[in-house]
Amino acid sequence: MSDKLETQPRSSEQPISFLYLNNTDPESGGGGDLRILEEAKELAKRGHRAHMLVSRTDPECPSQRQIDGVTIQTVKCLPDTMARIPTVYFYLSRMLFPFFSIVPILSLVYRDDFDVLVDNFTPHPSLAAPIAQIFSLSSVAVVHEYHDRTALKKYPLFIGLIQLVVQNLLRMGLYDAVVVPRELTKEQLQQYGVDAPIYVVPNGIDLKPFKRIDAVDESPYELVVVSRLEQRKGIDLLVEAMSILAREKPDIRLAIAGTGTERERLERMVEERGLHDQIDFLGFVSERRKVDLLNGAEIFVLPSRQEGFGISVLEAMAANCAVVVNDLPVLHELVPEEGGVFADAATSEEFADALSTLLETDQTRRRQMGERNRKEAAKYSWKKAAVEAEKGYHKHR
Repeated sequence: MSDKLETQPRSSEQPISFLYLNNTDPESGGGGDLRILEEAKELAKRGHRAHMLVSRTDPECPSQRQIDGVTIQTVKCLPDTMARIPTVYFYLSRMLFPFFSIVPILSLVYRDDFDVLVDNFTPHPSLAAPIAQIFSLSSVAVVHEYHDRTALKKYPLFIGLIQLVVQNLLRMGLYDAVVVPRELTKEQLQQYGVDAPIYVVPNGIDLKPFKRIDAVDESPYELVVVSRLEQRKGIDLLVEAMSILAREKPDIRLAIAGTGTERERLERMVEERGLHDQIDFLGFVSERRKVDLLNGAEIFVLPSRQEGFGISVLEAMAANCAVVVNDLPVLHELVPEEGGVFADAATSEEFADALSTLLETDQTRRRQMGERNRKEAAKYSWKKAAVEAEKGYHKHR
């Protein structure tokens, strides 16, 4: 069976009934969760049926709802009383989803006529692949990045171990196909021993909410980052760089939008370094607030130790932001050389120098960098991603 996606859609294809599995509610998750939701919405527009079974990571979520033609059914993994500690509730719900979802999955595939089961690795999948085999369902794994032993350094030890263990499922023949966002990830998985067909389908973006090239917005922040506050996102490295930068530029302001397990530690770092006047933690922000924040920014920062694709960078590029990012291969694939500065975030002095260089760059030049980034971001769309994914799914229905 060929692993090359066809270049032209086949209008004669019959609609597909999808069952998506995701360990996070997609409206409160990260880039990998967003990708699954946007793909499902676009496929629904194209006449397919999409049902998502997700963990109830937000206690306010209803048991079932509709979003743009996609049915989202939540699985409650923890009692509501634990929601008093939101971060614990969120991450424990994700970890328990593979076990608490078994009965709902069995119920759905027994009573309904699904064609393809799509299992999202963010970072771990469900336990549905064996169920799919029992019911003769095609199963497709969506994998956002390849993990080697460096995962034990880039992630908390327990999470890194989980990722290395569950990645083995891909070479055990449990999935009929694998979808990845990058050609490099495909090559890495093939070298790892994955024999199933692997389709490369880049992530997308909704360009419309972001400002046009000639838009001008006021913002109290020179620097903005939108990210989960997790170890792999490297926000601690950014705080260290800010402590150096603030010595020369005491009026510099950084907005950190997002929440996660690292927030308390990061807030302590800011307090210990006397950066409370330079750094604001905005917490979780709505989609509208995120768009407004990026539209009002000129420089976006991402010091990630590890990235599967970098949707937040792509969104910042769509908002005409110049960027300062960690020197990772995946980000070189996204950001044009003339669109920002790449620097080693693990070296605080180097990253601080990169921030300083871009801040001191003429504003006209920074806007030109932002314009170049927007043109690059316009190459990506969720519609295009869904069309490419659809061609692969048709081969495995």
